[in-house]
Amino acid sequence: MIWGVDGDIILYSVAFAAEKDVVSYALKSARSACESIMYDLNADGIEIYLTGKGNYRDEVTDDYKGNRKNTDKPRHYAEIKKFMIENLDAILIEGEEADDAMGYGAVEKGYGIATLDKDLDGVPGWHYNWKKREVYMISPEDADRFFYKQMLTGDATDNIPGLFKRLGKKATKPLYEPLDTMDTPEEMYAHVRAIYSDAYDDVGMCLDEKEQVLDTWLMKTGRCLWIRRHQNEMWEFPNGKES
Repeated sequence: MIWGVDGDIILYSVAFAAEKDVVSYALKSARSACESIMYDLNADGIEIYLTGKGNYRDEVTDDYKGNRKNTDKPRHYAEIKKFMIENLDAILIEGEEADDAMGYGAVEKGYGIATLDKDLDGVPGWHYNWKKREVYMISPEDADRFFYKQMLTGDATDNIPGLFKRLGKKATKPLYEPLDTMDTPEEMYAHVRAIYSDAYDDVGMCLDEKEQVLDTWLMKTGRCLWIRRHQNEMWEFPNGKES
């Protein structure tokens, strides 16, 4: 099996670990990390993905990853990135994220996904966590359940608000646990929307604007959280309602 590798995590982890070392050490560490993944998996090959310029999610909302935009890159970052592209054949992904390339690589090509990022559990297929040295399978239903739970919890790392930031109600286990008994995106989405709707009513916001506000919130949240399973894919409401 060919495995798509999350090069962004390797790049940042090596760069941070080597901030007090010479750049040659960092480059060797990057090569070693990639070779170790291929060896551990006995892979037929690996494709390393790095996130480049542009991200369609920035057009969905101005706040996507807004909590990271002014953070400094670690020392040797640029040199390691160049080395990975020129010497390890890393593929620079532009207009979207490396996560998306791994997502549709898994669904369209049958590649495995090697990453430490829990967000990729929203994509069905074989996964590998090299820190835990764990290989596991995510079913299509479990991938959907993960995604719709995220629509309730949001993702603080990527500055994506969930139920609590929108309406002040915590996405507790009793709220998202029913998703575990659901099998289709349609019923999962209906459950998530109903929870947002009830919380909206509890807050006492303007009822005349309720459906439009919920549509906007849920569409933005879904499109920012969704890891693409097909190239150029945009997440839509699964009940057929247009954005």
